[in-house]
Amino acid sequence: MQSIPDSLKRVIEKNPILEHPVRGLPNLGENLVDGHFSKEVSKIYDAFGLYGNDLYALENERIKNISSRSLGGGSPMRTPAFPLCKEELIKIIDSDELSDYPMAAGDEESRITILEYLKQEGFKSNSELSKDNIIFTVSSTHAFNIISSIIARPHDVILMTGPNYGLFTFVPERISGATVEILPLSEEDNWYVNPQKLSKRIDEINLNLKDKYGESLGYTPKVVAFLNENPHNPLGKVMNENNKEILEGIGNVCLSKGVFVIDDLIYRDLTYDRDNLAKPMASYEKFFDNTITITGLSKSYGLASIRSGMIVANEIIIRAIRNRIFQTMDSSPVLQGRALAGAFNVSERRKKEYDNYFNPIIAEYKYRLELLKALINGIDFIEDSNVKVQIESDIRNYGFGYNISQILDGIQNVDFVNGTLPDSGFFEMLDFTQLKNKVAENGRIISDEKELLKYMYEQEKIKLILGQSISWPNEEQLIGRVTTALPREDLVEHFSAMNKCLRKLR
Repeated sequence: MQSIPDSLKRVIEKNPILEHPVRGLPNLGENLVDGHFSKEVSKIYDAFGLYGNDLYALENERIKNISSRSLGGGSPMRTPAFPLCKEELIKIIDSDELSDYPMAAGDEESRITILEYLKQEGFKSNSELSKDNIIFTVSSTHAFNIISSIIARPHDVILMTGPNYGLFTFVPERISGATVEILPLSEEDNWYVNPQKLSKRIDEINLNLKDKYGESLGYTPKVVAFLNENPHNPLGKVMNENNKEILEGIGNVCLSKGVFVIDDLIYRDLTYDRDNLAKPMASYEKFFDNTITITGLSKSYGLASIRSGMIVANEIIIRAIRNRIFQTMDSSPVLQGRALAGAFNVSERRKKEYDNYFNPIIAEYKYRLELLKALINGIDFIEDSNVKVQIESDIRNYGFGYNISQILDGIQNVDFVNGTLPDSGFFEMLDFTQLKNKVAENGRIISDEKELLKYMYEQEKIKLILGQSISWPNEEQLIGRVTTALPREDLVEHFSAMNKCLRKLR
C-alpha cells in the first residue's frame, strides 16, 4: 500500500472525513462554532445523508444495473437557453473582452441594463435606485452564502419556513455559526406565511437567546433575517398583487423588529399566472433598505449550469458583498452578468421573446402537473377531456412493461398534501401517511419516511426528497417532495414503478 506523505496526513488530521471516498453527495459541512448543527438542521442532515449516500448500500442484484429513478432533483425542465441570454454570452465570447479582469461588483454595463429592468418591475429605493444597488454572484446559493456571512454573527438566527429548501438550512450554520430556526407553515393559513405567527416566533426566539446568552458574547444574539421565498420553494405559493397584504404584513413585522427580509425570487418567472408574477418586497419603498433580494437564471432561463446569480440591496450591503468577493475570488465572472442582462432588460425584443419563450414552458409544466395528478389519483381525476386523452396516450406509450389498467387507476394510499398544488415551479408534495405500518414481503415495516424511501429504493431504485429533508411541519406524516421537471416518459415510467412496488405492501 502506498504510504501517505506527511503533508496529506496533516490535511486528514484536520478533516478526517476526507480519508474515505464517498459515493453520492459531497459532505454538507458542520457548524462553524462548535462543529454541531442545530437540532432542526441535524434532522435535515440525517435525511439528506440517507437520500444522497446511504441508499446506495441497499442496491441488490435485481436493481444494480438499472438507472436511478430519481424524483428528488432540483434541476428545471430541460429547455434551450433564453435567446437574449445566449446572444449576450456569444457576443462576449466572440469579443476580445475576456482578456480583461472584470470588476468585483460585476460588469458595469450589465448592471446599468438590469437597473432599468428593476425600475420597470417596481423596485423603489429610499434614495435613487442605482447600479450600485446591484451585484453579481456565482448563483443564488453563492449569494445566500455571502449574505449569511455578512449579516449574522455566531448564535444569531436566520428564520426559515417549514417546509423549505433544505440545502439552504446548512448555509448560515457552516458559514457564520448562526443558527437556523423554523416557522412552521400550515393548511389553516393555506400554506402562506402568517405575519402574526412570524412576529410571535421572532419574539420567542429573541427572548430565548437573551435568556441563554445575555451579553456574555459581547452582544446579544437575535433573529437577523427571515428567508422569504416568493414563489415558495417547495410549495410554489405566490405572493402577488392578489394577496399582497401577506407580503406587506411580513415586511412590516421584519422592519419593526430589525430583521432583514432575504427575498428569494428565483422561481418568479415560472409563475403559472403570467399576469400576476410574484411581487418583490423591494417594490415597497419603505421596505427596500431592510430587504436583500436574490435571484438568478438557474430555474427559469435554461442556464442552471452557468451558475448566475444577483443581489439587489442597500449600498451598505452591496459594499460588504463586493469586499467579500474581492477578498475571496477577486472579481465576478463577466459571463454571469452578461447572461443576467440578457434576461433582465426593458427592450422591446425582450418583451416579445419572453412570451414566446415562457408560454410553452409554463404550458408544459401545467400539463405535467395534470399528468402527475392522473398518475397519483387516477385518470378519471382529470376534468379536461382533451388533456385526459393526451395523458392516457402518454401513459400507454411510456408505461410499457407495466399494468396499464393499474397505472390509469392511480397509486393506492397516496395523495397530494391538501392545499399544496403549486402556482409556480415544478415541485409537488405527496402524502404517503396511509402507508404507515404496512409491511413489505421482506419484512420491512413502513414505520416512517426513511423506511418508505429504503423500501422504494431496494424495490425499484426510486428516490425522492423526504419531508424531514425540508422541515415538514408535521412529523407524524410521511411526506415526499417530487419533481415534474422530468420528461413525460420518465414521469410515467418512474411513477409506474412506484405504483407497482407500493401495491405489494400489506
